[in-house]
Amino acid sequence: KPLAARLERVQAEFASKPFAELVQLIRTGPPRMSPFSLKQVDEASNTVEFYVHAEDVRRAAPEWTPRELDPVFEDALWSRLERMARVLGRKSPVGLVLRRPDGRTAVANRSTPVVTVTGEPGELTLFAFGRQEAARVEVEGDKDAVARLYDAKLGL
Repeated sequence: KPLAARLERVQAEFASKPFAELVQLIRTGPPRMSPFSLKQVDEASNTVEFYVHAEDVRRAAPEWTPRELDPVFEDALWSRLERMARVLGRKSPVGLVLRRPDGRTAVANRSTPVVTVTGEPGELTLFAFGRQEAARVEVEGDKDAVARLYDAKLGL
């Protein structure tokens, strides 16, 4: 709350910039003195963020099609999802288990009843970040519990 006014000013400033300038800001990366200029910090924080928002844009198109992600990138998404699962699933009204097709799992919420969501790491990431309707996943569990999970505000 103490920074709300500053946040509004900065958001308004960026919203007024031309699209090409915003793209260039992303391409050139963070300023040299920013902690995000360190590769490890940048990757840890922005890999998932950029993936989720890129998929938001892609999937908003009327005739979007799924894309196959590089296995190394999928593993990177899974690694981050495993570490963040409990934070992302804290608002789930039901138990939530995220499962890859190979059987590896991450428990996002230990409540009951339990709903298990199975999919590729990119799809599970979208689901856990609150894009339940957009994620291509299989969902198993009590019908009422599944409905409650889809109504929940997952993510950060």
